[in-house]
Amino acid sequence: MTTSISRRSMLVAAAAAVATRYGSDARAQVSNVAAQPLQKVDVLLDWKPLPTYAGFFLAREMGAFERRGLEVTFGEAQGATTAAEMIGDGKKFWIGSSSGMATAIARSKGLPIKSLAVYYRKTPSAVFTRAEDRIAHPRDLYGKKIGFVKGSITNEEFRAMLDLNHLDGSKITQVNVEWDPWALLEKKVDALVDYEEMTPAELFSEGRRLLLLRLSDFGVRTYSLNLIVNEEAWASPEKRAIAQKVAEAVQEGYSLVNERPADAAARFSTLFPRLAPNYVDRSMAVVSQQLNPPPVGAQTRAGWQETINTLSSLGLLAKPITVDDVAIFDN
Repeated sequence: MTTSISRRSMLVAAAAAVATRYGSDARAQVSNVAAQPLQKVDVLLDWKPLPTYAGFFLAREMGAFERRGLEVTFGEAQGATTAAEMIGDGKKFWIGSSSGMATAIARSKGLPIKSLAVYYRKTPSAVFTRAEDRIAHPRDLYGKKIGFVKGSITNEEFRAMLDLNHLDGSKITQVNVEWDPWALLEKKVDALVDYEEMTPAELFSEGRRLLLLRLSDFGVRTYSLNLIVNEEAWASPEKRAIAQKVAEAVQEGYSLVNERPADAAARFSTLFPRLAPNYVDRSMAVVSQQLNPPPVGAQTRAGWQETINTLSSLGLLAKPITVDDVAIFDN
């Protein structure tokens, strides 16, 4: 006969072991874990379950949500802009991930969202090209075709790179492409833009020869992956407490990625066996680098001001906004 043990039962058993060691206060906490039902929370991620979002999935796998009394499920959006809009709407999702640029732009349009934590304090977006084309600087893109995915925030980041490097975008042909690398591989375009740990990492893991132009190396100083919350939800004491617990748990997950990327990759591969292990390893290493320096999830006024300044200089803000419009700080 096979005995099935639920994750919640395992959690209570582990907590009971702690209580045995540390006494009555810990035993009271175990009792609370066992007695109280978990609060259900739907968290929206702005893309598919890839290593970029490992902190969220590992937090659930590690029991970090459950230890805080939460039962979390994840939804998927088609990009950071869409995620910001959905969380601003607040009907189905009121908390989830976005990018710093998308968050600030949405806020300037009046969407009621704010940032709780920033995981990527610089953009991971990169222009990637075939190595044989020898495109080593943004100016080398003159006369070339670059693929853009409609609605992707990386399009705005690319334009920011051109502006910051005083380059004429009219000398580069823009081609609409899908969310895959085939336009580049089939030589329909000369370059694409994506997060380094997504398509570029996948192609590298397959042995493809690429050159990367990291936007952050060419002056694009904007916050990227972040956790956002609907303002009306944040005004509710109950949902505010849940949001703070979500942020704490996700920080736990990303701290594992930051400190032990190989372990994080192994655990993530177990959760998503359809992903090639070589890709997960390479991608997770990039994510770990993006999370540096600690503390994981930290956001600063200076970082948000730099993001706002960049967007303002490009004319991407619908109206002027302040740091306090965009982010929630402890003090």
